[in-house]
Amino acid sequence: MATKKTTTKTATKKSAPKTATKAVTKKTPNKTAPKKTAIKSEAAVTPETEKQEKKVTPQQNTVKLRKPYVILIIVIVLLAAALYYFRGLFVAAVVNGQPISRLAVVQQAEKQSGKQTLDTLVRDALIEQEAKKENVSVSDKEVTDEISTLQNNLKKQGQSLDQVLSAQGMSQDDLRKLIRLDKLVQKMVGKDVKVTDKEVNDYIAKNKDSLPSTNEAALKKQVKAQLTQQKTNEAVQTWLANIQQKANIVYFVQY
Repeated sequence: MATKKTTTKTATKKSAPKTATKAVTKKTPNKTAPKKTAIKSEAAVTPETEKQEKKVTPQQNTVKLRKPYVILIIVIVLLAAALYYFRGLFVAAVVNGQPISRLAVVQQAEKQSGKQTLDTLVRDALIEQEAKKENVSVSDKEVTDEISTLQNNLKKQGQSLDQVLSAQGMSQDDLRKLIRLDKLVQKMVGKDVKVTDKEVNDYIAKNKDSLPSTNEAALKKQVKAQLTQQKTNEAVQTWLANIQQKANIVYFVQY
């Protein structure tokens, strides 16, 4: 009987360490628990969740869709304002709601005086080119002095320069350009024009009855200026014909 009891106790003592080992192994996973939690939290950010986070709300979507329309409306408004401001470039007049285009005016003007206008522009271009070749120029003072002389002469006749220009459909700028071109030609061509005393006396003798009665010196001066201008005009016509013949002019419009 004593032997049995001893055996039982021994067995109980030997099995005790196994129980302790099991307890230790059960507690060990608890130390690594935070790592598993961290892994789970990282794995929680999946592509699906990213898509969900990136989803745009309906309000943001409508704002994105409306921006192009707003820009288009602004562009249309600006174009309409520009067309209204520069309407004179396209419409010359409106008669009882019916517009008359500026193109129609230009076409009608071309029919009436297109060739003359084009010839004048070609002539002016040739004069400018020749003056540049010969290094000839006209100062603003020369033009202003000529205009002052013209104003004084018109004032003596009871007229004003503005009235004369308005009647001819010209502006002050048009007059300045005309005077400048005329003086360029005078310097290039008029310098070679000479009028002798014999020519003056012969002219007075032939046209004595039609000339004004004034002192001889003043009459000769007036006749000489007249003959000089006449000779200059003839020389200019010849000069223009020569340079136009030598120039390379290509016409794309025939009148």
